[in-house]
Amino acid sequence: MSVGAIFLFMNTRSHVKDLETHSIPMLMLRYSIPTILAMTIHATYNVVDRIFVGRICGEDALAAITVCFSPTLFFLAISMTIGHGSAAILSIYLGKKDFRSAEKILSQSIFLFGVFYLIVVALMSIFMRDVLMMFGATEKIIDDACSYYRIIVAGLIFEKLSGGMTHVIRAEGRPAYAMSTIFVSCFTNIVLDYVFLFAFEMGVSGAALATIISQAVGVLWVFCFYFSGRSCLKIRLKDLRVHKGLFGAMCSAGSPSLIMQIFASLGVALYVMQARKYGSEATIAVVGVAMAITTFMFLPIVGLSAGMQPIIGFNWGADNMQRVRKTLWYGMGFATLICVCGFAIGELFPDYLYIMFLGKDSNLISVGEKVLRILIFCYPLIGVNIVTSGFFQSTKRPVYAIIVTVMRQGVFLIPLLYVLPKYWGLDGLWYSFPMSDFAAFLLTLVFLRLKTSKEVVK
Repeated sequence: MSVGAIFLFMNTRSHVKDLETHSIPMLMLRYSIPTILAMTIHATYNVVDRIFVGRICGEDALAAITVCFSPTLFFLAISMTIGHGSAAILSIYLGKKDFRSAEKILSQSIFLFGVFYLIVVALMSIFMRDVLMMFGATEKIIDDACSYYRIIVAGLIFEKLSGGMTHVIRAEGRPAYAMSTIFVSCFTNIVLDYVFLFAFEMGVSGAALATIISQAVGVLWVFCFYFSGRSCLKIRLKDLRVHKGLFGAMCSAGSPSLIMQIFASLGVALYVMQARKYGSEATIAVVGVAMAITTFMFLPIVGLSAGMQPIIGFNWGADNMQRVRKTLWYGMGFATLICVCGFAIGELFPDYLYIMFLGKDSNLISVGEKVLRILIFCYPLIGVNIVTSGFFQSTKRPVYAIIVTVMRQGVFLIPLLYVLPKYWGLDGLWYSFPMSDFAAFLLTLVFLRLKTSKEVVK
């Protein structure tokens, strides 16, 4: 091995060593800020697409791509299981200095993304129209929805690889590179959205094409990291398969993400279907903008939780409970601060946010202003729930993580979405979210007190 190769090898593994020795606040800044920025940048995919489509193609086209968001979240549930589960187990193996097992986890995740893509493409090529109608499309918008989603599904492998592998890169101790992957994809998407929608006037198909091309660029960026020698792990051809013991560990660690995303998907799907039932295509457009805005506010908290994962997972594997405890409490504090900032922006400037998507002349601005203010009323409380779920997931206690997550996105939200509109129409639909957030916050505090192990929470 050359001197340069030895230096590079030592340098990459020194990033892992930092997880054990550096101060927790500095590590939180190093890992969480790039991850938060990455998730914020990632959120612009939906925001940019909807801004361009809403302003150029109109409210019906915006409603069409809103309907496509629901099945995408179901597919995301599987990819998050692979990405988050692999990252959580990989962090623990790095903490134990077992680099060979970490490499197997890396290669296995790539293999599983490929298998998942083939299954989704096969199913959606047969049932796409039926699926979109089930998730809230009407006869008026179904053709636009199919045109958009047909392209998205064809390029789904790029989304899953670029998104999923950033979690693994972050787990290696390289959050900045993970962020750069998302930034490159997002910048490409913005440029191509302008070209395809303004210059070529391709409509919703142009928005979809811009999305998958930008994600393909992200995949190239990811593989540049692994094949340029900058990673402390290697992708080996012989490891591109399912490893029995590691597969079970990955599924166990990733199951909270699976459950969380399934319930989130059910919530969004029911949200859109109820908007169609009690409203119209215009109501679906209002919902689409609200989801884009709240997702933009929500993903930084998910990014914070993901940024904590390597720190917690490594120190849990190294049996350093004091550092695990500090990371948890710092995380909840930072999450609450982010939530308060998002709440303030949404409550003070809801009209400007809707104008950004629909233009000043839209008749939906006043309705959207009311909807957004209601939806985010309890937003300052959700950070504790998300960070707590991520903490349990990072410490190989997926059952606890699932319970904490399901409280907010399943046990409370889904029944409220179904029941309240029966009595209060659309107002009942809007108030379902803050009521669910508040109830979940209270139960999360109780669960933290009663169910978290004494060696971590004191």
